[in-house]
Amino acid sequence: MEISSSNLSFRISMVDVDELKPHEEVIDPIVGSLANEILSQGQLRDPLIVDREDYVILDGMHRFSSLKLLKCRFIPCCLVDYDSAQIKVGSWFRLFKVDEAESLAEILLREAELNYSRQHLDLGAMNYNSLAIILTKNGAEFSLPQPMDPIERVRTAVSLEKAMVKKGHAVTYLSEIVAVQRLKSGEVNFVISVPIFTKRQIREFGLKGRLLPHKVTRHVIPSRPLGIDVPIQLLTEPTISREEADRKLGELLAGRRVDRKPPGSVVGGRRYEEELLVFSA
Repeated sequence: MEISSSNLSFRISMVDVDELKPHEEVIDPIVGSLANEILSQGQLRDPLIVDREDYVILDGMHRFSSLKLLKCRFIPCCLVDYDSAQIKVGSWFRLFKVDEAESLAEILLREAELNYSRQHLDLGAMNYNSLAIILTKNGAEFSLPQPMDPIERVRTAVSLEKAMVKKGHAVTYLSEIVAVQRLKSGEVNFVISVPIFTKRQIREFGLKGRLLPHKVTRHVIPSRPLGIDVPIQLLTEPTISREEADRKLGELLAGRRVDRKPPGSVVGGRRYEEELLVFSA
């Protein structure tokens, strides 16, 4: 089913599960819980967001793994032109509020046996820096050496996050822009930054099976479809062809109303940055 919005044109279509390529790891308990939820509801609510050229999954890694666990043969996907300038890529920074943020950063980096450098910046000038790994409210910026494999670099950031959580500190995930804003406002005082990967790198990770850790990349799709509510029986039917499954999906969606919601809308307890196209009966 072809859909055009004011921002982006895309197609919702069935894709063979074996053709889809994740680029991030998943958390097993979340996969199991989501599989049980899908099974109890008897339907998949939202499609995966997928690059139409090579079927790299941009959004929906846990849904993909859950549907594989349920032995689905096909998965409904929103196929997009990943090269479109309208699709943006960012990352998820890790935010904390702690005592003695700069001292804690020193301790954390020493415990991890990492080589690092430190500089102090004017807080107003602080912004995303691809070499920085920890930022603190007093303007301290801790950076790692430049020559480092990108996946090794992001795994280092995630290992520091896990060390912080192990020390009893609660983590919040926010975009790089909002994270720096929160740091400047004093709402948080300790931020672990994560590299922002290019679309080319993300494609390469998916095609080569070099999976990034969970919750690293953040894709902003101008228009996101929600609420397609596809019966699980259609995805697991053992004899149906992909073409027939796709035809039935198109008929299902053609009978639905589509409500457009502006960026910033909250659906299912989640706030979305993009326009939403919400299907309903």
